[in-house]
Amino acid sequence: MKDMQAQLEKLRTDAAECALIRDLATDPKKREFFTRLADQD
Repeated sequence: MKDMQAQLEKLRTDAAECALIRDLATDPKKREFFTRLADQD
C-alpha cells in the first residue's frame, strides 16, 4: 500500500511540475503539451 501511495505522490508532483513548465512556456505547442501532461493526474 505504501508503494501505491508513493507512486501517487510522485505522479502528483510530476503533474505540478508540468503545470509550472506550462505556465512558463512561451511556445503554444509546448504549452499545450505540458497542459495535457499536467491534466493526466
